Amino acid sequence: MGIAIEKKLTEAGYKMLGDDESIELLILNILKTDNIRYLKAIPFLIYKHKADINSIWKKIKSKGDEELFHAIYAITINLFNEFNIKGILPDYDKGEAGKYDKYIRNKDLNYNEFKDEFELQLRTETKPTLFIDKPKIYAERDLQMYLSNLFTKKEKQIIKRLLEEKPISRTDYEYYSRKTKKKLNSIIGLQDFAKALYTKTPKYDQGLYNLKKKLEDWLEKNSKDKEISILEFFLWDDGKISISYKKNSGKYSEDELDNISIKISKIKDKELLSLLNKYKKHNFR
Repeated sequence: MGIAIEKKLTEAGYKMLGDDESIELLILNILKTDNIRYLKAIPFLIYKHKADINSIWKKIKSKGDEELFHAIYAITINLFNEFNIKGILPDYDKGEAGKYDKYIRNKDLNYNEFKDEFELQLRTETKPTLFIDKPKIYAERDLQMYLSNLFTKKEKQIIKRLLEEKPISRTDYEYYSRKTKKKLNSIIGLQDFAKALYTKTPKYDQGLYNLKKKLEDWLEKNSKDKEISILEFFLWDDGKISISYKKNSGKYSEDELDNISIKISKIKDKELLSLLNKYKKHNFR
């Protein structure tokens, strides 16, 4: 669902929706993802496409989606008030957004993050002909996504103030020095490593790890050791298998290592024997 919605957001209200799709349905699908990247798009989609709020309320089926939309609707009311946007939302009593504040807190949504995204989209909307401005807008959106992947909301707020050369409190300074600065230092130090790792394609071999699990289960069943984790195994030509493993059987520490050599003939599990015939040795370290 996430990929489909992201495509619709690219085509849609972050550009335009197709004729066969309603903005209300797109918003309902976004609510189901519970993904903050997509949720932050909702206020702008409501603004751009003049979404029918009453229609959305009627079509919401789950309590979780209803509470989430309560929170985002409250944020949208506040945003529209702040940016003096009128004539889109249904009439509401003063303070109605405040009535929904509890939903914002319960869903742990950050108003400033929604505001930053809304402003970003407004700039795109009001400057569509400036080609040079589009790369900056897309770069800013990507930056916010990357920051969200690595930093907490509090850290992002501190980083924003630092970038804008605004003062921060002593508490925030200590928090930045203790946590955020260390992360930034690690990011700097890992740049070459990350570039090298990113080019590698992970090798997926479920059969090998099925073998590992079945061999661990067999060892636990036929020995006194528990919580076994195999580190390495090797099949010999004389019909034996050597296994190195980590164990935790109460009197041993978690990092206690052991080695065992057993005859393959003792293993009766046909699937396990078939896997051992395929994988003669492996180092899981």
